Amino acid sequence: MGLIGVFAWLPIQILIRGAWIHRGDGTLPMRADMLVRGDSIAAIAPVISALPEYQVIDARGKHVYPGIIAIGTPVGLIEIEAIRATRDAAEVGEFTPEAAAYTAFNVDSRVLPTLRANGILYVESVPQGGVIAGRSAVFRLMGRTREQAVVLSSAALHCYPPSLRPWLYAPYEEQKKEVERAHESWKRLDAYFEQAGRWCGGDSLFPSVAFRALCPYLRGEKPVIWHVETAEDIEAVVRFSSRWGLKAAIAGGAEALRVVSLLREHNIPLILIRTHRLPPSEDSPMDYFYALPKSLRDSGITVFLSHDSFWNQRNLAYNAGSAAAYGLSSEEALALITDKPARWLGLSRLGRLEVGYKASFLLVEGDLLDVPRSRILRAWLEGKEVNLSDNPQEQLFHKY
Repeated sequence: MGLIGVFAWLPIQILIRGAWIHRGDGTLPMRADMLVRGDSIAAIAPVISALPEYQVIDARGKHVYPGIIAIGTPVGLIEIEAIRATRDAAEVGEFTPEAAAYTAFNVDSRVLPTLRANGILYVESVPQGGVIAGRSAVFRLMGRTREQAVVLSSAALHCYPPSLRPWLYAPYEEQKKEVERAHESWKRLDAYFEQAGRWCGGDSLFPSVAFRALCPYLRGEKPVIWHVETAEDIEAVVRFSSRWGLKAAIAGGAEALRVVSLLREHNIPLILIRTHRLPPSEDSPMDYFYALPKSLRDSGITVFLSHDSFWNQRNLAYNAGSAAAYGLSSEEALALITDKPARWLGLSRLGRLEVGYKASFLLVEGDLLDVPRSRILRAWLEGKEVNLSDNPQEQLFHKY
């Protein structure tokens, strides 16, 4: 067999030469070569000798970042908000733990290319609606079918309990009724978990798809994410999660600083939804959410960054950039959208640039987290180069 024939049987081997490598784990970047073999990173070193079969990419003066992991998103479940037929993010009912985002994810969504072009290579697709909305799934943003795209078909359970704090400007009687309804909802939720706990313990012979879906979460095997904002609601979540032994996290958490000792005591992480948002109250400083990631980090709380929009997910890196401008280092902010969410979801070979990890990375000119200086030149997802030219917004820009 000739030399060309031998090379044809070898896995794809790419040598990124002389780039600034941002590992994604919070450590300082290093100038180095990176070798990709197949779908994984084979080596990172100051100098790697090039062999004839390597595809060598001169990246001197450029930066290599891990692909962004967007968690807590409705991506793939909504296409056009104004058209009901394209919204498949919510099931009917108060408790629907059996609802699975995996079954509804749209791999042909026109939104996905816009996210890839801004560095997002993985998304956690999250159901909405009801108190127990259902189970999220993690997808790579490449693949012709859900089966090709899926990374985790069943990830976290997402819950949206009603707030125990009524709307401030509602009449007193209406506020009182809102609080009563919220307390009743928490009681029903507790009773539902009690029934599910007995069922999972073998106390019933009747089949139940809903209770079966809850069992891994009641055993603490998978995370339960609570979408709450106020201090009262966070306290209720912590009490409930402690009672049932849940592996809990808070999504939102605008008032987390008010109950930071409680979160630290119970080791509950916070998924901060958007740093680009208005302060939570009239008395809050204007940079409240910009500085919140550092404040929570300094208080001993594990923080991730997320975004609640599907099409606006493309701005996730810039949300991290604001956290970097207000106290965190750029590498610490990068970890909030790469390594840390990967660890939380149990994605053991994603989220950082390290030998043995999946080769999902971005070649960038400038700072990935800075709007005016960020220019993604190329991207690879598990060793395969991603087509960045199919971004509809980029096509419209060139057309008009």
